[in-house]
Amino acid sequence: MITLKEIAEICNVSVATVSNVLNGKAKTSAETREQILKVVKQTGYQPNYMAKGLRMQRTRTIALIVDDIAQFTSPPIVESIMEYCEKKNYRVTMRNLRLYSRWADSWQNQAAAFKAIVEPVIKDVLAAHVDGVIYIGGHCRNITCFDKTFPVPAVMCYGFSTIPEVPSVVIDDMPSAMEIVNYLIGRGHKKIGFIGGRSDNFHTQQRLRGYQKALFEHGILYDPDLVYYGDWKRETGFEGAAILMKKDVSAIFCCADKMAGGVYDYLE
Repeated sequence: MITLKEIAEICNVSVATVSNVLNGKAKTSAETREQILKVVKQTGYQPNYMAKGLRMQRTRTIALIVDDIAQFTSPPIVESIMEYCEKKNYRVTMRNLRLYSRWADSWQNQAAAFKAIVEPVIKDVLAAHVDGVIYIGGHCRNITCFDKTFPVPAVMCYGFSTIPEVPSVVIDDMPSAMEIVNYLIGRGHKKIGFIGGRSDNFHTQQRLRGYQKALFEHGILYDPDLVYYGDWKRETGFEGAAILMKKDVSAIFCCADKMAGGVYDYLE
């Protein structure tokens, strides 16, 4: 690949002059400018953005570290981040930890295993001199991968940072659940079933709180017998519907689309 120095030699000018022309800062004649741009076009010269970034201590690159791109929540988050970065003229690199693909759900309480996977990846992205790092969780939980001395700006997405220096961006679970249940109550339903994920899951807990608060604000007594805990899968919705329908519920609030699909299966 041709270099800036070689273009300068072809045009019989200094490297600084070529650089200034390409950056729109040239104080040179129109003839010299046109000659430089002609040679650039003919030779197919492409700036080395990484080298330039290292000189300026800014590469305009954001690194994404993803729990697992196969998680159904991850692709739309990644796509939205990349779309925004493109508009701001930033490049994006992504590292997929493949945690669910490696170990399903068994890794979630294994701090040492998680650390062994994530630490080398963090070292790699920092070695590339990125301007910032976004960690994307597969579901909301406390995630420890950044510390107070982390050298670049970092954001935790779809997960909770364990230090105040790193902000977290998460789903507004409780208000969203309230909106759904308020809608059902507005349609005349008073005996509403609830199908959630695992009982110790943050999303389940927060959505259950929204469900309870909506009932309370409408003067409807909360009945724990109308709550069914599953595992987010379609089969869970089927099993939960079979139990709740025997309790004469007139509506069911599901915490996930797959479980709602299972409810449809049962009702059909």
